[in-house]
Amino acid sequence: MESEHEEAMRAEFTARTKLMDSIYAPGVTEDRCNQICDDVDVVDERWTQGPHSAQWQYLSDCHTDWRDRPETMQRFLDNVEHNRARGWDAGLDEVQRRSQYQARELTAPQRIRRRGPVQRER
Repeated sequence: MESEHEEAMRAEFTARTKLMDSIYAPGVTEDRCNQICDDVDVVDERWTQGPHSAQWQYLSDCHTDWRDRPETMQRFLDNVEHNRARGWDAGLDEVQRRSQYQARELTAPQRIRRRGPVQRER
């Protein structure tokens, strides 16, 4: 993947993620929600039908994994970096490695929100 294509993919994925997150903003109507989903589908289709569909899918999967299992993904990434520091192949190419970091960064606000203190009434 050429660097300009990777930059475009990362920028569009970030914009796509922010667009999806906007569905949960206060006051979003059902019509607006449907429009957001249609806009996301257009972006997804452009990348999944193009020559870099495997990298787009990998980034999308990373995002889902970081959102749903952040502790597991952090252990995975720590292991990748540990192996790389010793010169061992971690099984990821550089684009995939950067996708892991982008997915972690994009899901960080969700992890912070989810870990707030639990208030219980007695």
